[in-house]
Amino acid sequence: MDVQRLPSSRDACVSISVRETILFHPTRCSEKNCNSFLCQSNIQPLENDRTARVEFPVVNNTAGVHHLRSVSILVRCPDEHLTHDFLSCDSESICGVVDPVSHCTSRTDSRSDPASEVSSTGRSAVTTEMFECYNRERTVHYSLLCDFRHDCSDQSDETHCKHQVETDKFSCSSGEFLGKDKVCDGLSDCLDASDETMCKSKHLSPPIRQRSPPPVIIYLDGRGNFTDVAMERNTTPCPATHFRCPGQSVFCMPVFLRCNEVNDCPGGEDELSCADFTCPGFYRCRGSSVCLHLSHLCDGWPQCPQRDDELNCDVPCPSVCQCQGLAFVCPQPFPTDNFPDLRYLDAEGSGIVPSALQQNFYLVYLSLADCGMDTWPRAVFQNLQLLDLSNNMVRSLYFHNFSSLPILRVLRLKGNPIRSFIKDDSSAKLHSVVSLDLSGTPITTFNSSQLADFPSLEVLNLSYSRVSRISEEGFSPFHKLRQLDIRGRELENYPSDLFTGLQHLSSIYASNFKLCCRAVLPELFNAKLCFAPQDELSSCDDLLRSNFYRVCLWVIGILSILGNAGCLVVRMIFQRRSITKSGYNMFVTNLSLADFLMGMYLTIVGTADQLYRGNYWWKEKTWKSSVTCRVAGFLSLLSSEVSALMICLVTLDRFIVLRFPLSSVRFKGRSAVVASGLAWLVGVLLAAVPLMSSLSHWRFYSQTGICIPLPVTRINFQGRDYSFGVMIVFNFILFVAIACGQAVIYWSIRANSMASQDTTNASRDLTVVRRLITVVISDFLCWFPIGVLGLMAYNGVTVPGEVNVAMAIFVLPLNSALNPFLYTLNIVIEKRRKAQENRLRKFLLTQAKAEKM
Repeated sequence: MDVQRLPSSRDACVSISVRETILFHPTRCSEKNCNSFLCQSNIQPLENDRTARVEFPVVNNTAGVHHLRSVSILVRCPDEHLTHDFLSCDSESICGVVDPVSHCTSRTDSRSDPASEVSSTGRSAVTTEMFECYNRERTVHYSLLCDFRHDCSDQSDETHCKHQVETDKFSCSSGEFLGKDKVCDGLSDCLDASDETMCKSKHLSPPIRQRSPPPVIIYLDGRGNFTDVAMERNTTPCPATHFRCPGQSVFCMPVFLRCNEVNDCPGGEDELSCADFTCPGFYRCRGSSVCLHLSHLCDGWPQCPQRDDELNCDVPCPSVCQCQGLAFVCPQPFPTDNFPDLRYLDAEGSGIVPSALQQNFYLVYLSLADCGMDTWPRAVFQNLQLLDLSNNMVRSLYFHNFSSLPILRVLRLKGNPIRSFIKDDSSAKLHSVVSLDLSGTPITTFNSSQLADFPSLEVLNLSYSRVSRISEEGFSPFHKLRQLDIRGRELENYPSDLFTGLQHLSSIYASNFKLCCRAVLPELFNAKLCFAPQDELSSCDDLLRSNFYRVCLWVIGILSILGNAGCLVVRMIFQRRSITKSGYNMFVTNLSLADFLMGMYLTIVGTADQLYRGNYWWKEKTWKSSVTCRVAGFLSLLSSEVSALMICLVTLDRFIVLRFPLSSVRFKGRSAVVASGLAWLVGVLLAAVPLMSSLSHWRFYSQTGICIPLPVTRINFQGRDYSFGVMIVFNFILFVAIACGQAVIYWSIRANSMASQDTTNASRDLTVVRRLITVVISDFLCWFPIGVLGLMAYNGVTVPGEVNVAMAIFVLPLNSALNPFLYTLNIVIEKRRKAQENRLRKFLLTQAKAEKM
């Protein structure tokens, strides 16, 4: 409204011509004939510090909202005020959201949140995606797109919008189209008020009347008229729609005049403390401190500066949908023609086809996922920026069909059985597309030429597809690429210059740690933004990522080789005859041979580590697929199983000898050889099964850099059940048999020792008992942890990666280093000690006899 000041005798009284809206307030004027006019005053700094405070009402959320026509649910913000559900994650709505992601995905429905009860629809809230401004500085709800108001700092929410020209309506200078009945009606409906600017001035001459003295309630309408209603007495509370000005003269003002940057109370107290002003239970205007009682929502004239109190008031929500402003989530078909202003439609699983949406000109987001579509027709959507066709039946991708989507930016094709990309030489490239999702598709080879029609790609998702090979060009043709997701597959073939030229690349998601190696990444790339599961054992440079691992491996390997080689030499040279006569000696000799193979395995792995040191990331596949690695893995499994079987045979032999000393049943000569041969045969078969041609797809010995796949991880590799059955179940059975046998031997020796009076035999039995306890403890320390961790991992319990490394380098080969001492060297030492005792005894006897003579 144009304000024309009256003569100075009337102070701040004004007459009003209907032109444009201004903020105003009623107050006393110096002239009686001004009682029906409005007076205005600008905010001035208050001279005195007023201690009086405005009395703001406490409201019942459900009061006076029976007339609401908005489809929106009102949600309660952390500061207890209300806003539209589609504005709850909007920064201008001052919703006080600290964590927008968790807040926006945890809205309650009308059954549990009192704030949502204000909605007359009774619908539950739904979470929708947000539009990301092109400069990625903020997100905006899709309901606010193409509304002629710039919400993004780069204006990307409006710049590319196409609008339908309506020749039978008035065209605002700001772009909107209005019904001609809204022109020159005294209300500014255009954002720039152009519907009222060219109108002839209509001076209001309100009838002069005597105003009611305070206490009064002030009511305003949309055209600047106000009425005052007398209250019974000063102590009468203001209505819930009004607040009370402090002072002796009681004025009840509409709540939307509080903190509206204009002094409305006689002393201007309504503009005090606005920085900390909150209005629990009231609707808070977007980008403003102004609050409204719920009865003012959708009442036909806007009180909020951005008019958000009148948004979407005439848009109903279909019964089969959940709605959030102009964003619909509809799992079933509905009459789409009735909603031409729809901006966002998630029709996943509904079966809706593109031809049913031709009247929805303003669609910006469209999801037809899981709708059984086998192709995308050449449908025209002038404003469509995101198209989701996930989990359909699209087998061939015809690029020219998307050329009718001139500003399409995001294309999602997740889970489609796409096998071919079909180009049309006549179709233009899709320069507008910046994000492409091909995750979960059966594409096996990625060739950049297949996607040459997407030269502006910034985000590419190939996660959990079948891509195992990347062509020589790599991703280099996509110079604008910012984000790449290739998780879910261990890439087998890719060029070393995979990311060459991608200077804008800022994040990578992969399943192979090698793709995060410094030598592969672009020069200026921040390696911390390359997300891949770290290999607990290896690094980009070395097979063994830690010097500690390296030292331990060599120490255990050398001990295993030297200790077992020494045992074999002693037994083959100094105890050769006793080997064929005693089952115990036969089994211990074979045990030393089996443990010697474990030392060889460790030596092979240690040598490979030295050979590939500093360049392992590029040689990893060569090493894992090599014959040497398979031989090393074979030797490791063979050694582990034969060693366990031999210890089991030693236990059985000792059990028979000590439990049945007078029995003729013994492991001697041929029986010992046969038993040893069977143990080796079982070990060879168990280690050779994964090498069978029919099981070559397991790549059993090529799973890790140490060539043996321990089943102590949740990773489900091929052949895991076999590894679990052999290394966990079979070895656990052997461990239980050995432990039970050793326990029986212990009790037998203990019983014989207690019954015997011979101290020499008691001492000898005590030595045997100590040896048995040592054997059981060593077996327990080696096999029990692997068994427990294997069972935990098999049942889905997370096992830290460092534990896997410990099992492979320390625990599994530990017995191979200990067994030479437990079964051979300690016996040799014991025999030398006894020989020294015998010599000393003979010497003492000789001396005693000499003294008697």
